[in-house]
Amino acid sequence: MPLATMQWTRVSVHAVVLAWLRAERGRLGELLSATPEMIWLSGLRALLDQAHLDNAEENRARLRLLYMIRNLFMIEIPPDTEWYKVQNLTDNEVDELRAINSSDWVSPADKNELRRVAGRKTLTLDAAPSSWETPILWSHDRNGPFTILEGNNRLTAYTASGQHGLLNIPVFVGLSPLACIWHILDNCRPLMQDLFAR
Repeated sequence: MPLATMQWTRVSVHAVVLAWLRAERGRLGELLSATPEMIWLSGLRALLDQAHLDNAEENRARLRLLYMIRNLFMIEIPPDTEWYKVQNLTDNEVDELRAINSSDWVSPADKNELRRVAGRKTLTLDAAPSSWETPILWSHDRNGPFTILEGNNRLTAYTASGQHGLLNIPVFVGLSPLACIWHILDNCRPLMQDLFAR
């Protein structure tokens, strides 16, 4: 069954930011390890594990943390993107997925189709899908194809493993009619090139 026919529920960007930070917890730890742990650890845990998505200050703090680790990435996501939580990704929808348009994921041999990427990348599946943080996808509309913004390693390793049983895995999906550099089918230039070309 295609993702377009699943249950789509509109969510705020704050829910997506929280999921992204939870998935990037290790990277945040590396970034903050230069400061005394006692200063950051309890606050970081509270922001990620006892999150209040209706608290504007918390949302702002999480967004700032995400920009600290992914600022160049985030500026390329169209600002009019509308976010949805989609229930649920299964093995049947894997062919709708594309790996991110980033130099370490792209091959001229394919259009970043996840199954083909899984055949050419060597990744180990470290955790069962039931324990994953929510993957984050992006497309122009509900019919896809969907670019994996966050979760490329997990989804590629899973696909390469040959396992089956990807059930009840919710995903966040962003939709925008604007071109996005991370969506390989858009074939667009980075924002900075566009700004200076005008």
